Amino acid sequence: MIGIWKVDSKFYKATCEILEENDTVKGVVLYYNDNTTKYKHEVGAPKSYFFNDIKEKNGTYIDAISGATKIENNNKTATLHLLSKDTLEITTYIMNKPLKEIWTRN
Repeated sequence: MIGIWKVDSKFYKATCEILEENDTVKGVVLYYNDNTTKYKHEVGAPKSYFFNDIKEKNGTYIDAISGATKIENNNKTATLHLLSKDTLEITTYIMNKPLKEIWTRN
């Protein structure tokens, strides 16, 4: 799962990196553009994390500590499924409805 991933979304363009840092697996935004907000990570600048502590649980990976991924007093968190070595399915929740994205290894 460690590596750089291109997000396949109808709503925005993004490139993210999943990395190990201080014995914790995290997700970092490298590039994001939704035609309203544009962000590009600059080397040496503070990192913008979107997953803070990815842990494996029964073959599914979850963000174990990020409050940002919890929804409306619900136990649903963002989940990551490694479909193949080069394909990752990310499920987040918006208004209690799942939103699935496919990420491909860059």
